Amino acid sequence: MASSHGQQLQLALEEGRGKDDAPFDPFSAFLDEMGQTVDDIDDEDSDGASGGDDDIEDAEFNEYDNEEDTEEEDDDDEYQPMYDTTGAPLRPKSERLALRAGYPSGGNFAVISLAGFQHKVTKDDLLVVNKLKPVSEWSVGSTHTIKGEDVLLVANQHKTCVGLPGVAGAEVDVMVEEITRDKTLVIFKKRRRKNSRRKNGFRRQVTFLRVLDVRMPEGEVDADGLSESMAA
Repeated sequence: MASSHGQQLQLALEEGRGKDDAPFDPFSAFLDEMGQTVDDIDDEDSDGASGGDDDIEDAEFNEYDNEEDTEEEDDDDEYQPMYDTTGAPLRPKSERLALRAGYPSGGNFAVISLAGFQHKVTKDDLLVVNKLKPVSEWSVGSTHTIKGEDVLLVANQHKTCVGLPGVAGAEVDVMVEEITRDKTLVIFKKRRRKNSRRKNGFRRQVTFLRVLDVRMPEGEVDADGLSESMAA
């Protein structure tokens, strides 16, 4: 603050001391319309605290407000998101660390062939594949069952079924969530000393598929993960 600019700032600060506006009160305009002040409201509250029917009415009113609050909280709980921004299901941090360390997640998984590519999928997975055609059949919101030769393998912790080439009876249910375009891929080509360069962008059309369920062939595995012959 030893410079001339610092001294000017100090003088401006000293000049403005005590000239600040009063703190903003959002209820001042409302109280002016009613012709009351905060002190008057406090006095009314103290007078009403003596007891009687007013206390009973206040208690019923407060109870009604609490019911509304609980209903609003329940509505908020109903609309909590199920997936994060990457499309993966929301899991607690402890569960994510355990799965990353190699703990078995359980459930069925499968290897399917779709649009010329093979994908390992399990329930709630999000698949990004090349745009599936015709769009009239693979429209947004439609559900499809992949079965036959397109299911190459299906397994869980207790049993593995390998197809030749497909697993008979195994099914994978998927739902079309979105049809959009992928992020831009920059294609840049340059020929040195030729004053020649070319830069193009490419965005492929993709379809987002959500895996709804993976089912083993009927009669292979029961609820405990054992075959029927072993359970008998």
